[in-house]
Amino acid sequence: MRSRTRPLLAALLGLALATLPACSGTAPRPAPPSPGGPVGPTTTMFGAAEPATPAFADPAATTLGVRFTTTLPGLVTGVRFYKGPGNTGTHIGALWDARGRELARATFTAESPAGWQQARFADPVRIAPGATYTAGYLAPSGHYAAAPNAFDGGPVTLGSGPLTAVGGGFAQGGALAFPALSHENTDYYVDVAFAPTGSASHLPGAFTTAYWSRWPATERWKDPGRFPVGVWMQDPTTPFNGSDEAHAFASLGVNTLVGLWDWPEEDDGRLRAAAAAGLAVIAGGKACDPAPGAAGAAAWACDTADLPLAAQAARLGADSLAGYQLADEPDMDVPNGTATGAGCMPPGKLAGFADSLRQQDPTRPVLVNFGSGVAGGARGPGCPSDFSGYTGSADIVSVDFYGITDPSSPARTKGVRTYAATAARARTLAPGKPVWVFLETPVQMLGGSATASGAKAASPAQVRAAAWAALVNGATGLTWFCHSFVAQAQQVDACLRDARSAAAIRTVDADARAYAGYWNAPPVLVGVAAEGAPVTATLRRAGGRTAILAVATDSPELPEGGPATATFTLPDHWSGKIRTDDGRTLTVAGGTFTDRFDTYQPHVYTLDGS
Repeated sequence: MRSRTRPLLAALLGLALATLPACSGTAPRPAPPSPGGPVGPTTTMFGAAEPATPAFADPAATTLGVRFTTTLPGLVTGVRFYKGPGNTGTHIGALWDARGRELARATFTAESPAGWQQARFADPVRIAPGATYTAGYLAPSGHYAAAPNAFDGGPVTLGSGPLTAVGGGFAQGGALAFPALSHENTDYYVDVAFAPTGSASHLPGAFTTAYWSRWPATERWKDPGRFPVGVWMQDPTTPFNGSDEAHAFASLGVNTLVGLWDWPEEDDGRLRAAAAAGLAVIAGGKACDPAPGAAGAAAWACDTADLPLAAQAARLGADSLAGYQLADEPDMDVPNGTATGAGCMPPGKLAGFADSLRQQDPTRPVLVNFGSGVAGGARGPGCPSDFSGYTGSADIVSVDFYGITDPSSPARTKGVRTYAATAARARTLAPGKPVWVFLETPVQMLGGSATASGAKAASPAQVRAAAWAALVNGATGLTWFCHSFVAQAQQVDACLRDARSAAAIRTVDADARAYAGYWNAPPVLVGVAAEGAPVTATLRRAGGRTAILAVATDSPELPEGGPATATFTLPDHWSGKIRTDDGRTLTVAGGTFTDRFDTYQPHVYTLDGS
């Protein structure tokens, strides 16, 4: 979305905490579980969530299902579904692989009149990370739970843990059948019980800072203590508080200008101003900008002559130029998906422009910013078949979806939790590449509650929790959207001029710097079972220390978040002491510990002896 107004843990991946010794003075660490046995708590996708429509007005016998994936190996021990009024008769559940082959089935017994029901398989089914499976059940009398358009934005991360729902399905008829059909991207509130059997990367293809060594311009970025924090489309030469906006953003912790539009044709000292403030620049140029007012793929009119050249870069200030921005939201196939509604750009066209740019200047990476197609927002699905082609063209994958205040998204799809889903989805689509997630500020929708959409501004606590949710789930860079959408005259640098927004940016950027080593490290999944608000967490190893980083988010049932009590399960039953970011000491026994979170609160737990 843009505006144009001017020796303890040898490695994280594939390893659990078996190499971490227990602290002196504590009980010996229990023996690891038997090979292939569960190492974390049983988890589900929906938990106790209740559908808005628990009984759809369809009496026909139907099999309903959910397609899902996992980031961890584990065992599916049973299938669940939400039961509403009229959903009577004998229910049978099953699990299928991606080809529709039945792997297990079970009959539901001792059902309650309404609510979540669960059937246990006689033999748990072992599933593999990255593969797609389908769980389903037969509703012989229909009247099943249904939430149309729930998957409009693509895969949706439901709750904490390794499971991701990627779509719903159904099959008609009175016999249990593979639910291969789909209608309006509906979610039928079908679920599984899953127990992980091993530790692995939270997200596939973990990014490492050595990636930046590919280009001379970003060689120094390989420092694990550096974390990219950008701001979108600002003029660093604009006067501000006796200096300029380049220094104002730097004082808040920003270190990169992203999308320096119309560069280098209208540079007028912007690169030099950025360099004076110590800011790197990802220059936008005019490459592949949709033609104003046009529609359709043909409107993405640009040619290689539009692309910045290495010679121009050297002439105008090569030291501060770190990379190039190519296109903006090429994945959006909805009328209002871009500033001009140009529709999706063909992936081959995007790849061709990226290759041309690299031929002209192979010393700098290419950033492509995607909208809610790749990001997985609820506004529109974009062009799903093209997502992997899109991300394949980018050296830096940037995503913008303003999940708290986007006025075009249904209320139940919005919240801090969307930032976790956005980061996880983008990392899955771009394995091994840096993923930079856009953040909104409190001023972005200030006064928006008066609009027809009912959108309202994000609070500073929500902004901070959104950043943590993205970082915990694999974001390796952040970008601030500083504009205000609803002011009488749109203000490009509104976040600098709004005190609450400036303070929120300063806080988040300080978090990014303080824990940069952890955010840059490959993530290991931590099991979380939360009462109250959902909690998402990851384990990271950096600077000779191991830490768990976690944050309380929200849910459709708790749209404003709330307090939470979370029980964490560490791999391999590690036991010992942990220290909290607020100075407390907790004890881990048998691999588990419990702590409390205030609304939208982050916590960092450092393992003793690590």
